[in-house]
Order: sequence, then C-alpha cells, then structure tokens
Amino acid sequence: MKSINKSLLAVAVAGTLGMGSVSVMAADGVTGNVALVSNYMWRGVTQSPTDQPTMQGGMDYSKGDFSFGTWGSSLDTAGTEIDFYGAYSFGPVSVGAIYYYYPGATSFYEANVSGNAGPVALKASYSPDYFGTTEYYVEAGYSMEMSKGVNLDLHAGYGTSYLDTSGNAALDYSLGVSGSAGGLGLAAVYAYSNSTEEGKAFVSVSKSM
Repeated sequence: MKSINKSLLAVAVAGTLGMGSVSVMAADGVTGNVALVSNYMWRGVTQSPTDQPTMQGGMDYSKGDFSFGTWGSSLDTAGTEIDFYGAYSFGPVSVGAIYYYYPGATSFYEANVSGNAGPVALKASYSPDYFGTTEYYVEAGYSMEMSKGVNLDLHAGYGTSYLDTSGNAALDYSLGVSGSAGGLGLAAVYAYSNSTEEGKAFVSVSKSM
C-alpha cells in the first residue's frame, strides 16, 4: 500500500507500521521520511518472509491540492520495491494513483479514492492488471489518543490483493500503538490476514524531515 495521503493517516501511522509509505504534508513543500521496521507488512502479509529488519524511506512534494512522492523498501528475498504516486484533493475527497515498481520483476499500478467518514479514514484501490488479473482493496482506519502523545491505531482491509485459503478475497486487520520520543516516531503493531492465517507482531522507528 503504499501511499496514503494525510487524510488517511489513521490507516497507517506514517508508514512505519511496515505497511508502506504515507505522505504526511501539513503545508506546501518537500518532506522526507526514513524508517527501520522489524518486518515489512503489506495488507496483512509479510513482504520479508525471513522476518529480517527492513530499511524504508521516501520523499514527498505537495503544492495546493496536488501531492506527489516516491518511496522505497528493501525486500529480503526479492530485491527492492520502489513506489511512485500522486493525488489530487477535491475538498474532503482525494483521488490518486500509485505505481509499484519491482526492478527486474513484474510491476503493477492502482488507482484509488480516499476520504473520511467522521473519525474513520476510508480508502478504495483498484488495479486492472494486477499480475495478470484485476484486483481491488478497501480499507478503513481509526486512530485515537489513549494518553498524551500515545495513540491507538486500528486498521481493517478486505480485497483481492491476496486470497484466502478458499480462493476468495482476504480480510486483514491490525492493532498498533504509536508515539514519539527524541524526535523519532515509534510504533508497535500486530497484523493478521486470513490469507496466510497467521499474525505477526513488529516494531518500527522512523524519522520525518
């Protein structure tokens, strides 16, 4: 997943949940981010099968209602992932696209639309050519402050990015706690998908610039 605009910050905490990058832009200009995650998860499924720590980082640019960015992550058994994305906001609704590039391997793109329903952040993604088939994924996130500077982050997703053991769309969810200390973003997360029928806990440390 990788790009999520600022209206979807609740879906994943600044990308450091190991589920991809997040463009967090409070004003026009360029921002950057770097993170170390103990396991890279995407839509409830690990992208680091040997559970090795993974470096991730990206850069974003925003101007008015437009935002663009790129983000990358190492993949411990399959090289590198580099994402390119952009979005345009129509008030509370944002439309965008993301290209998932895997050097030397099959790549794909998704179109997406996102917005909020009260305190819940929503996003729907669709790809007409996801490794030779069509794909969709819908997700919702909610974040609440438990105490000063410490948040509880909830996320659920459903779609055909991965399939369950019966060949149907898979459901995933995650539960995380996030905060900051010494200028670093910190998060601890548990994620599960019925595609793999297993859950994994992981942690992350990040820095925004």
